[in-house]
Amino acid sequence: MSQAFQKLIGEKVLTPKGKGQVEVESLIGEDKVIGLYFSAHWCPPCRGFTPKLADFYKKFRDANGEKLEIVFISSDRDENQFQKYFDEMPWHALPFNDRDKKKKLSKKYKVGGIPTLVFLDGKDASLITKNGRLAMMEDPKGENFPWKPKSVFELIQGKFVNGKGEEITTDNLKGKVVGLYFSAHWCPPCRAFTPLLGKTYNAIKAAEKEFEVIFLSSDRSEESFNGYLATMPWYAVPYSDSSRKNAISKHFGVEGIPTLIIMDENWKVISINGRGAVAADPEGKEFPWKPKPLSELNDLTASILNEEACAVYFTDGDEGTLKHAKEILQPLADSYMTQAEQANEDLPIHFFYGGNNEVVDSVLDFAGLSEENMLAILDIPSGKVYVCEKDVVTAEAAKQFIDDFLSDKLEGRKIR
Repeated sequence: MSQAFQKLIGEKVLTPKGKGQVEVESLIGEDKVIGLYFSAHWCPPCRGFTPKLADFYKKFRDANGEKLEIVFISSDRDENQFQKYFDEMPWHALPFNDRDKKKKLSKKYKVGGIPTLVFLDGKDASLITKNGRLAMMEDPKGENFPWKPKSVFELIQGKFVNGKGEEITTDNLKGKVVGLYFSAHWCPPCRAFTPLLGKTYNAIKAAEKEFEVIFLSSDRSEESFNGYLATMPWYAVPYSDSSRKNAISKHFGVEGIPTLIIMDENWKVISINGRGAVAADPEGKEFPWKPKPLSELNDLTASILNEEACAVYFTDGDEGTLKHAKEILQPLADSYMTQAEQANEDLPIHFFYGGNNEVVDSVLDFAGLSEENMLAILDIPSGKVYVCEKDVVTAEAAKQFIDDFLSDKLEGRKIR
């Protein structure tokens, strides 16, 4: 039980007020929740949130005992600043000088800003929510603590309608791949994409593959919704059920339309870029478009760079150099994909090769890279880029480069 937490935050943490240390094992337990509080004194929103969190923490523990523990993960600029800020807190802290652990935790939970409050299950360190700050602010009495987000399957429960007035329920989706289609008639790109999706949908259905699409509308009136749905061969969340649609949008953080998210038979995400998958494979031959270990960097795949760490072998587009890039990266990509699937974990890094196109040129310019035939790692969420320094990138050099990055042995530089 304790090994998962020791791997995350070490064997010991500081006691409140920094008066000593305590074994991490003493904090965890089957009926406990562990909060990781990413914060810093120099950050005004942090200083505003910390007293509110402290008040919640004390009241919750007074009412429920030690079922909640919090560990402060500091982004302060020096140890003196850290200690003054920590003195205001009633919980534990990761030692300030353990910067490697702090860096790994920030990377693991994709902490893009502070304050951030992550809640973990005290039994096995599994993630409960990365949005504990918002959850606590919306539920200051902790009535729904520990604020475990509902699954997509729970959120989508209910009936669906089609343009003919026919209805189905989630029971009719069992055993099927489901596309969640966020769209609206007032949106020109949506109106352009919907007929393309319709052709792909019909092709997949004609091939007798288990597939369904659910339209989640952002239309401004029920009349507009009904007219748009009438052009679609699939089903939709009823227009009147806006709370269900909004909950699913919020779950995925959908910010723009059209968006097509592909879910597998168990309601796990296959792809957040279903739109790109359909555009690249309009006949649905590669349905259900599971991620490939190694992909070409182009306008259909580039969105993943904004979300995850990515290894990219940039080439001049010559057939020979493209072949070399694939030969170098494919075994590595296959290996990491297999390891992730066996461990039921997310990929730690994604693999691409880049040829001669506008997307590659834009990425090179954005990252401040200019050389061709170069292996680099772009960690845009962390704002850093890493370049393999070998003049000739061999399979061994590529593996060492990737392994060093995942072990936090590389310095990298900030993306300008």
